Amino acid sequence: MKELEDILRARARASGPLVLATVVAVSGSAYRRPGARMLMGEDGWLSGGVSGGCLEGDIVRKAFFWTAQGPRVLRYDSTGDNAEDEGGLSFALGCNGVVDVLLERWEPGPMDPLAFVDEARRQSRRAVVATVYQGPSSALGARLLLRDDGVEASNLSGPLRDAVRTAAGEALAVGRTWSGPCGGADVLVEVVDPPTPVVVFGGGFDVAPVVTQAVSLGWHVTVVADKPAETLRRRFPKAHAVVASKAVEVLEKVTLSPRTLAVVMTHSLPQDRELLARLLPQPVRYLGVLGPRSRTDRLLAELSPAPMAAHLDKLHAPIGLDVGAEGPEEVALSIVAELRAVLAEREGGKLRERQAPIHAPASPEMRRLA
Repeated sequence: MKELEDILRARARASGPLVLATVVAVSGSAYRRPGARMLMGEDGWLSGGVSGGCLEGDIVRKAFFWTAQGPRVLRYDSTGDNAEDEGGLSFALGCNGVVDVLLERWEPGPMDPLAFVDEARRQSRRAVVATVYQGPSSALGARLLLRDDGVEASNLSGPLRDAVRTAAGEALAVGRTWSGPCGGADVLVEVVDPPTPVVVFGGGFDVAPVVTQAVSLGWHVTVVADKPAETLRRRFPKAHAVVASKAVEVLEKVTLSPRTLAVVMTHSLPQDRELLARLLPQPVRYLGVLGPRSRTDRLLAELSPAPMAAHLDKLHAPIGLDVGAEGPEEVALSIVAELRAVLAEREGGKLRERQAPIHAPASPEMRRLA
């Protein structure tokens, strides 16, 4: 998400011809997954990335020549002793995998995927960008753009359009990006969500590193505290929004949704009790409370009526991953790492102990679509 924001800002500032590079398919091990992007200009600047640094330089040098006659897919293969792309260039990649990269000249217009996604994000809408990268030559780079409020644009036609439209609609509902066969072509069906909303309740000095780290990941961060708004703006300049509110008023002043990650760190037993009473019934995705487990158990025992078991499923207390954190910055790292694990539906364990591939496979619904 942060990468997409950077690319959108770079596009707004750029002048002259631009090339957009998109990872459309990956087989085996690779640093980036389908949907990773890079925008570049003729003078060699770039924004974003499609690898860990081993492909970007070559792509920037050759991008405008390669796209002179239209979109082109380049395959970088590091699975053999003589790893080569389809242009005959050898690369010493750090991963044992195959990466397909779609290169295309960026042009403004109704089928501009960047503009479509940007508008969706501004309206807090989920969007799908479905891009053909293998199949009929006339369809290479063709797209179907779909938003969760029904807004749609496409330059596909016939049975291929119908198949891609169906796949995009189902991906929109499930919320999973996938890449593979669809309607006789290979298609990247990419789901792009608006920035993850993070609401931090508390105004202490230990909130600042949580805000900084969350913002650096491209999340939308709101700080809520019983302090003057101007004080909160000075203390947390990187927050996207601040809300001056007592705990008993938060539901009137703060917007919460099923995508919200809520972090409670007021250091006040009365405030935390009031916040828990109001936040537990809300359909937030995550609710974390700073402090030892015994403290939260005490707060829960004092609530009346007692919280429902279903409401406790979202509760994380103590908050954060067990990384031996000491001090505000390390505690913030622990908290933000747990938030990221929740978004990825991971437990946050050690990768060396993970038996499955590092990057989660597609869900059953997405495997069926592909």
